[in-house]
Amino acid sequence: MRIIINPRYAYLRDYLEHIDEHFDREGHEIHRDRNVIRTLQVEGLTLCVKRYSRVSLPARVATKLRVRTSRARKAYVSPLLLKERGFESPEPVAFVRYNRGLIDSVSYFVCLHSAYRYSMADIMTLDEEKRREVTEAFAKYAANLHTDGFLHRDFSADNILFDFIDDALSSRIHFSLIDTNSMRCGRSVGLKKGCANFARLAGDEHFFRHLAECYAKARNADVDECTELILKAHRNYLQRTGK
Repeated sequence: MRIIINPRYAYLRDYLEHIDEHFDREGHEIHRDRNVIRTLQVEGLTLCVKRYSRVSLPARVATKLRVRTSRARKAYVSPLLLKERGFESPEPVAFVRYNRGLIDSVSYFVCLHSAYRYSMADIMTLDEEKRREVTEAFAKYAANLHTDGFLHRDFSADNILFDFIDDALSSRIHFSLIDTNSMRCGRSVGLKKGCANFARLAGDEHFFRHLAECYAKARNADVDECTELILKAHRNYLQRTGK
């Protein structure tokens, strides 16, 4: 077994070392496809635990698990990189890998469960005023994210959480990224790639046009160019996926 634990949660070591057992018999399943995500309760915390699917035998032999291991481990590292730059992501708790023989393993990523009530999948359910407010805030957020060199490769509506947070002075919209194991961190993201990054979002044409306008202003770019790039990327995504 290999385990990396956030020092803040070192007191959960015994629990985390047996996360596979807890995962199988406790908690509530919230997602299932190739991977499975469950929420677990421990020591007053709600944990979100993702179990990565096992790689096929040919892939395990060919890669010696480098790809799958890096995905689970990157899921732990990426939120820390985001937080260093002032972007929100559920706090990572641990990365755990159980070896099953010489060429097989099962990996888990553990983080705190986000209490944010909305995702960008909910954008069209908001009233017009709120929708415009969220879109404008999100465009600025995405522009800052891209300028700082972060490119989430699964920038889908379900992976972008948000909520309205009241402080002493005003009510602000906070965003939080999840499922960041495929995120790239490096140089500033160019305008074309930045616009293409919105392809997986959900919304009508009016939403995407407003998003393009706000994103262009945030990046001091041409509005028409951004609009064309974003609409084209979204339409290509819909055609490619049949959605």
